[in-house]
Amino acid sequence: MRRLSRDWSPVHVLAVVAVLAFLARLYALDVRVAHQDEARVAHWILHYMAVDAWQYRPIIHGPFLPHVNGVVFSLLGASDFTMRLVPAIFGAILPLVPLLYRTRLEDGEVVAAGVLLAISPVLLYYSRFMRNDLILATLALATVGFVVRAIDTRKRWYVYAAAITFAVALTTKENALLYPVTWAGSLALLLDARLVLSRYRDQDWVAVLRGTIFATGRSLRPWLPHVVAAMGFGFAVVTAFYAPKPEFYRMFTRPALVPEVVRVATLGSWNEFLGMWGTTSMQEHSYVSFLGQYLELVAKGAPALLIAGVVGFVANRYAADRSRPLVSFFSYCAGFSLLGYPIVTDIMAAWATIHAIVPMAIPAGVAVAMLARRTRAAVANDRPTAARVGVAVLVVSTALVGGLAADYSYRTPQSPDNPMAQYAQPAGDMKPTLAKIERIAATNDGVDVVFYGEEFYTPNETRGDAQLDIDDYADQNDTGGGYAGWFARLPLPWYLELYDANVTSTTQASQLGQFDAPVVITLASAEGDIKDDLQGYQRYEHQGYLWGRPVVFYIRD
Repeated sequence: MRRLSRDWSPVHVLAVVAVLAFLARLYALDVRVAHQDEARVAHWILHYMAVDAWQYRPIIHGPFLPHVNGVVFSLLGASDFTMRLVPAIFGAILPLVPLLYRTRLEDGEVVAAGVLLAISPVLLYYSRFMRNDLILATLALATVGFVVRAIDTRKRWYVYAAAITFAVALTTKENALLYPVTWAGSLALLLDARLVLSRYRDQDWVAVLRGTIFATGRSLRPWLPHVVAAMGFGFAVVTAFYAPKPEFYRMFTRPALVPEVVRVATLGSWNEFLGMWGTTSMQEHSYVSFLGQYLELVAKGAPALLIAGVVGFVANRYAADRSRPLVSFFSYCAGFSLLGYPIVTDIMAAWATIHAIVPMAIPAGVAVAMLARRTRAAVANDRPTAARVGVAVLVVSTALVGGLAADYSYRTPQSPDNPMAQYAQPAGDMKPTLAKIERIAATNDGVDVVFYGEEFYTPNETRGDAQLDIDDYADQNDTGGGYAGWFARLPLPWYLELYDANVTSTTQASQLGQFDAPVVITLASAEGDIKDDLQGYQRYEHQGYLWGRPVVFYIRD
C-alpha cells in the first residue's frame, strides 16, 4: 500500500476526518424540530418501552432503531438529541469504510472517498435525522468491503464480519433486500465486459464463461464451511432482532417456544413485509416524474460527488491501462440505484438518494484523487495554467459542498427552500413554543393541553394500561380508537410525551372552559370558533408541514 507520506497513512487521515464528522453531526443536533416520521417512530419506541414488549410492524420499517434507540433512551433519556445520536454515529463511521478497499484503491483515492462521504450535504443532513437509510447504506458498503478484504487477504474472519453487517442491514429497512439484487446486476455487467473483451483477444466467449464459472467454484470451495457458518450467525442476528419480545427471552428457559418464535421472526415478518411493501399500492406514481425528481435531488444534495462520480467512472472505464473492476462495480451500483429507486420508493424524498450517493463515492474518490495528482504534477513540472485550473476546481468544489452542507444542515434545516427537507418536516422555529409547554406541564395540575377540532380529535384519551398493538394506534395509553386524530397532531405527541403532559381533545368549543387548560392547540382554519373565548392567552402560529397547514398554539399568559 502506497502511503500518503512517511508519517500519515489513510488510517490516520480518515480517523481525523471521522472525528471531525462526528463533531459536525453532534453540533446543534437537537435544534431542528422533529420531522413527523421521526416523532412517530420515536413515540412508538417509548410505547414499546412502556409495554416492555415489541412486535414487528413494517410501517416503521425494521427493528434496528426501535431496539437500539430503546437502549439509548434507557441510558441517556429520550430527547431529540438522543433519538438522532445513533444515525450521527453511523454518519461518522461511514468515512472510515473506504479503508476496507485499500487493497484495490490507492491511498489518495481511499482518502478522497472518505472525505466525500463525510461532507456530502445529503449525507450530513440525514446523519442528523432519525431514519434508517444512512445506517443501511453504511452497513451495505461495509459488507462489500469485508468480502473484498476476505478475497484479497484470505482471512476468513472477514466472511463472518460481512455476514453480520449484512444481517444487521436487514434489520434496518426492507429495501436492504434490493442491495443483493444491485450487487448481482453489477457483477453481471462485469462478467459481460469480460466476455465482450474476449472477442478482441481471439478467445471463445463460451470458453471464457465456462472457465470463469469453474474458477469461481474452485476458489469458493475451501470457503464453503465458513460461508455456511457465517450465514448461520447472520440468521441468528436477524432472528434476534425480528423475534417478538418478551417471547424471545422466554424461549431460553422454555425451549418449546423456539419453533414458534423463530417462525414469527422469519416467515411471520416476511408475510408482514409482503402485506405492506410487497404490493404495488405503495408505488402508484409516475416513474418519469419520480426519476426527474430523484435526479434533481441528487444534483442538489451531492453536486460535486455526482460530477466526480461520472468522471471517475469514465476515467476508469476508458483508462489507458486496465480498468479496475471495483470502481466499475460501484459505478454500476450507483447507476442501478439512480434508475431503480424511482420505481420502488413510495414517496419521493431526499433520503432515498443516499442509496445512490454512497456507492458513487468510490468512483468519485478516484476522480478527485486523479485531479489532485495531476495538479501536483503540474506544480512540480512548472505548468502554472494547469496548476491554477486544478487548484481552482478543488477549491470551488470544496466551497460549494461546504456551503451547501452548512446551509442544509445548520442555517435552514427546516426551510421550505431546503431541498433536503421533506414535506412532513414542520417549517419555522417551533422549539421556543414547545419550551413554554414543557414548563407548563411541569407545574400545572389537571389538563395541560387540549387539542381542538375534528382533525385533532381522539376519542377516549383517558390514561389506562398501554397496549402492545399499534395497528389502531392513537395514543400511547389510548384504550379505544382515534387513529386519525393522533397522526394529525404529529410531531407534537412525541414532545407532549416527553413532557409528561396531560392531554385531551374536543370538538366542542363550549368544553374548553370545563377543561381550563393552559394550552389549546388547533388548526388556523378552525380557530375562528374559539378565538374570542381565549382571552388572556398568547397566540403562536407554526407551520405543521413544510409548505403550510398552520397550527395555532394558545398559551395562557
